[in-house]
Amino acid sequence: MELAALQAEFAALQSDPALLLETNLQGREQALDYIRFVGEIAQIRSDAGVAALHQKTLTLQADLEQINAQLFARIRSKIQAGAYTRQTLRQQFDQFTTYRPGDPGQAHLGYDGLDILLGGLFESEPPPQASQPLSAEMVHYEPTPARAILALIDRLSVGPTDVFYDLGSGLGQIAMTVNLLTGSKTKGVELETNFCTYAQHCAQQLGLANIEFINADAQVADYTDGTVFYLFTPFKGSLLQTVLDRLAQIAQTRPIKVCTFGPCTLAVARQSWLRSLDNNANHEFKLAIFESR
Repeated sequence: MELAALQAEFAALQSDPALLLETNLQGREQALDYIRFVGEIAQIRSDAGVAALHQKTLTLQADLEQINAQLFARIRSKIQAGAYTRQTLRQQFDQFTTYRPGDPGQAHLGYDGLDILLGGLFESEPPPQASQPLSAEMVHYEPTPARAILALIDRLSVGPTDVFYDLGSGLGQIAMTVNLLTGSKTKGVELETNFCTYAQHCAQQLGLANIEFINADAQVADYTDGTVFYLFTPFKGSLLQTVLDRLAQIAQTRPIKVCTFGPCTLAVARQSWLRSLDNNANHEFKLAIFESR
């Protein structure tokens, strides 16, 4: 990109009052991406003009990051103090997302401001790296779009009598969000020790109750007390089928619901012991909900 174009974009950002709006997390993230881009160019290009522009962008970067840090700290401290009801916290979250209830068929492609907010709240320390390689049928960790979590909560009416399991819970964002917004007992099952330890630490920092992260293989972990199970394609092939067969055994003792997102939805839709509750069972990026027959 030419220097003049970089300078013009920086001037536009500097004069954009919307970046100072607390709820405009997505706009600030886009601006920060631009600043990081300028920094990368400054590292590889010997250009005095780019170097000077990079120095100017650092001031804007500090201002935008401070707005975010203050926002995250304020909401985090209110959660720790128990100052939110489930309803008022949901109202707070709704200010940062494009999601709106009432359309079960909407696809959840990409991330929005609520994902940035949840990352800032739950990841108060830098996330760890994975400590062990994945097998051929395991899928690398990727967070579920926050909009899909809200859709799950709205469509299932998960409540205090439920036990919600996230199978392949990663850094714990889904379990913590469901716990905060529903009051249900939530558990994450995660094979990667570093992720599991980190998620448990984050939950403890927030003072969350009735939440647990289990460092175990989903093929052998005990989740017989679960009523709702969520999978964002943590594994595939025979490994996925093994877990689904275990869920089928639980469903023989009582009704359960299985929620999916991503490519695993297509495999789950083929299970004879499950019935789809919507028309999303053939779409990878729509939240799909099934109940046991």
